[in-house]
Amino acid sequence: MLAGVSFAAPGDGLDGANGHIFKVDAEGKHFELLKETEYDPKTDIGKSRFTVHWSDATVVTRLEELKNFAGITEPVAAAFYGIDKPNQQALEAGEAFEARVAVLHSGSDLQAAGKSLEGKQGVVGWFAPSDGEKPRGGVIEIKGKAVPVSLRQRFSRIYHHQPLKSADLATGFWKATLQGSEEDGKFVVASMEVEPLPDPRKTDDPKLPRVLVIGDSISMNYHDAAKEALEGVANYHRNEGNAFSSAHGVANSELWLGDYKEPGFQWDVIQFNHGLHDLKQTYDKATDTFGEYAVPLDDYKANLEKQIAILEKTGAKLIWCATTPVPNDNKSQYARRKGASAEFNAAALEVMKRHPEILINDLYGLIGGSPVFDGWRKQNDVHFYKAEEKKVLGDAVAGAVKRALGKSG
Repeated sequence: MLAGVSFAAPGDGLDGANGHIFKVDAEGKHFELLKETEYDPKTDIGKSRFTVHWSDATVVTRLEELKNFAGITEPVAAAFYGIDKPNQQALEAGEAFEARVAVLHSGSDLQAAGKSLEGKQGVVGWFAPSDGEKPRGGVIEIKGKAVPVSLRQRFSRIYHHQPLKSADLATGFWKATLQGSEEDGKFVVASMEVEPLPDPRKTDDPKLPRVLVIGDSISMNYHDAAKEALEGVANYHRNEGNAFSSAHGVANSELWLGDYKEPGFQWDVIQFNHGLHDLKQTYDKATDTFGEYAVPLDDYKANLEKQIAILEKTGAKLIWCATTPVPNDNKSQYARRKGASAEFNAAALEVMKRHPEILINDLYGLIGGSPVFDGWRKQNDVHFYKAEEKKVLGDAVAGAVKRALGKSG
């Protein structure tokens, strides 16, 4: 247990909880879970951190998404679904068919595989993949008959479940879903499903600083370009998924930060941004009017203050990234109004003035003054898809990170 850390009460909302696993003690049979969407500003680390125990009876299943069936060397219980009408007819006739999703259960039985079909139409059977370097099909045994099955060329998925020893949790870095209950004042896991995550202690260059970017889908757009621009300068990371609104940022920052007090998990620079989800509005087609913001400006400023307090605990140099523009009014389901970003950036700058140590990365101004975005300004999609647009944004993010690290550029 970390010195000075206040942990939440055991078992508080952990049955069915999702989170990341840290500090596995195989001998003591416990680990720390950083739970999603929980935060308590009164504690040092937050209500998101829990101590979780396991027993000899705990069942641990490893879930991994595969690109093909390579490595599956023996028949496994499998479920296939996402079968359109023509292929369903072929399946019913015992002929070759295609599916969109395959769920494999190594070391299990057909009953377990059948649970994958709850609420879905599909088929369960013993599956053996085809020979080859990267097989995407094979045969499934249905009522004693071997029926050829393959996955669609596009948008298909393969999920592989296999048993894992509890002690092996110490050998990796995992995202977990727990099922269990409180026993004698401790939460004990009855079963858990874990997914392997990239372990920065194995993939990062230990000689370089670590950078975390917290942002919405715009940060996904420039992610590769920024990472490339910082190659050899810093280990570049971004939050898992979409950071969405400032309220979501407050709720999830502890999860994104991880076990930052431990070597290999520390952060040297953190860039953060929220806005495009906060400034969403309802739109009334009959009156051609926009409604209230998803997050009012005063709440937005309050959320930024809360998030800054969370991020500052890491000791990292912070960068606020200005919200990128809305090129033109969007009156669709995700309504956004041209000019709204300027209002939210002005509100954010009010907050940042109270924190002069935080650097500003003005992507809003950059986009407004660069001819690279002339075509982008003619439409109403806030995202950036062209390579040259992504490069300009990625280079700007890399430049801000370098300034934060005291380097030129």
